Amino acid sequence: MLAFSDLTVRVGTRELLSRVSGEVVPGRVRALVAPNGSGKTTLMRALIAADDIRRSGEIAADGVPLEDAAAYRKLVFYVPGDASILYPLLTVRENLDIVKRCWGSPVDILRLAERCKIDSFLGKRVRFLSLGMRQQVALAVGYLTGARYLLLDEPMNALDPTNLEVNSEIVRSLCGDGVGVLMSSHILGNVDDLADDVLFIKGGKLVSDPGTRRGSAIVYKELFG
Repeated sequence: MLAFSDLTVRVGTRELLSRVSGEVVPGRVRALVAPNGSGKTTLMRALIAADDIRRSGEIAADGVPLEDAAAYRKLVFYVPGDASILYPLLTVRENLDIVKRCWGSPVDILRLAERCKIDSFLGKRVRFLSLGMRQQVALAVGYLTGARYLLLDEPMNALDPTNLEVNSEIVRSLCGDGVGVLMSSHILGNVDDLADDVLFIKGGKLVSDPGTRRGSAIVYKELFG
């Protein structure tokens, strides 16, 4: 389990989250929903010890504390919504090759590319790809790592309906293999289809609405108007 407790998070002088606790459980998708600026990305970046985030509290993955950086980073991988984890001057295949070597992944790149529908542009440099294509590649990078916990920040935002469904199916499959996913999203229909439960951020606190199945849009309207 990826767990955080009594976590307070600040960016500069602004406190975005105040003494919150939660967990990401292997085999489940937990969605994170809130208006822009509420702290979704900040929470995810706190969970990977991003340099610009000030935090206090405890974070651990399968009992490995965040402070044990080398061991922790083998377990947790963050995929930002802007695909900034990619090297724009390299081709798609070169980006995937680097990740495969760094993570010692046994996954076959061509098979993964075919599954992710990116095989047709493996030879293209990332800088020439559309936003949606870059996001497909960034997600493939996350899948390739084999990390036990994936933090996906607005992963479906730039995808067309076909690729949204492709990646939703991949996420479900990974969860079936024991991967835990924390996913932020504004696509509330996809949240309802994919997530096992939802955390909303309001006033620096986490508000849980597990299992009610009223629909994320209904709860969102109740909380934020």
